[in-house]
Amino acid sequence: MTKTVLFWRHGQTDFNVAGRFQGQSDVPLNDTGRAQADQVAGRLAELGPELIVSSDLSRAAATADSLASLVALEPVRDERLRETAFGEWEGSTRAEVAETWPDELAEWASGADIAPPGGESRTQSGRRVADAITEIAQSAEASTIAVVAHGAVLRAAAEILLEMNGTGRLGVLRNCGHGEFGYSGDQWVLRSWGTVSH
Repeated sequence: MTKTVLFWRHGQTDFNVAGRFQGQSDVPLNDTGRAQADQVAGRLAELGPELIVSSDLSRAAATADSLASLVALEPVRDERLRETAFGEWEGSTRAEVAETWPDELAEWASGADIAPPGGESRTQSGRRVADAITEIAQSAEASTIAVVAHGAVLRAAAEILLEMNGTGRLGVLRNCGHGEFGYSGDQWVLRSWGTVSH
């Protein structure tokens, strides 16, 4: 049986608006983010998810809850789905990071697979999330699964599952953007990416 796995990024936060690295800091949705989540949840509910698994960070958990309430499911929280840890960069804008780590930021921004000081590289976090999603898809009896997480790790995980090596070829999902995969047990097929329903 081919399963449908939805990749759904959380709604907007104040850090998103300010262009700050969020990472694993627990930043909540803002009013716009809550409205986005409610609106997109209505669209995703039509796809009939039978399992909802989210990062345990509040911005993803609240986004998942908006869908769960429409389809009468209890969402599962999974800390493996957390965003990339950006270490000492968290809470700062790129301009602020550039004041202390200009070379490291430039290398990271160019796509190099480096870890910020005290953080994770794209490959490390992408592999963590790709492995988690694969395990969830393999073990679940559900035919349609919604995975609610974060922009950087959803892109990196998607590229790893598609054997693109997490190199930044796919765009980052916008706030509350989503993608859809088919999973046959040994192969991932990308059906759509970057859909925005708000």
